[in-house]
Amino acid sequence: MKKITTIVLLFTFAFTGCVGDDFINDRVDERIAINNPINEIQVNNTYQLNATFFNNIGQEAQTSLTWVSSNPSIASVSNQGLLTAISQGTSTIRVSAVGENGTNITAEKTITIVPGPVDNTGPITKSGMIVTTSSYTLTGNFTISEIQNSNDLDLQVESNYQASSSLPGLYLYLSNNPNSVSGAYEVGAVQVFSGAHSYTIPQTAISDYKYLLYWCKPFSVKVGHGEIND
Repeated sequence: MKKITTIVLLFTFAFTGCVGDDFINDRVDERIAINNPINEIQVNNTYQLNATFFNNIGQEAQTSLTWVSSNPSIASVSNQGLLTAISQGTSTIRVSAVGENGTNITAEKTITIVPGPVDNTGPITKSGMIVTTSSYTLTGNFTISEIQNSNDLDLQVESNYQASSSLPGLYLYLSNNPNSVSGAYEVGAVQVFSGAHSYTIPQTAISDYKYLLYWCKPFSVKVGHGEIND
């Protein structure tokens, strides 16, 4: 009987610690991600831009997109996102969609038109900070980068990373919703709880997800997240 009571108490402690006082709301702001955010293009060249709309639960959704250029005499953009470089200078390219409540959802990128050749094939790197949303320790910086000549990503968690090793069933996901693993990419169980480490994420584009999400898998509870910033 004593052994059974001990097991029940441990289970209750783990569940309570994992849940804490968090209230999970899985609604997020609708957003648009420009999937190939170039910085420069040569005069008289064209470049196909594309974008993805994410709805209010962080899921990719089909909707009509509108593309405009702030300075069409410098760079024009078609209704399908085809960018044409006309003359030297800069122009802001904006893509927009109508959101759930009629709101205007936008994303934009300033493009410089240059006279000489441009290499737009280099890897893109983004970064962020991991923060806890629970009573458990979880902190650290990270970078996520395209791996050259592949469709894979390299996630580097930096040396200031710390996570509580007593947390049961901690998993890492990539997600577009910081409060849900629905539609998320499961990177795997967390096995490193201190210091620098890395993950290779196969067949994933760098604009596919907006957050790292740390999740207590046995109890389906969020522990923390890190926003992936441009």
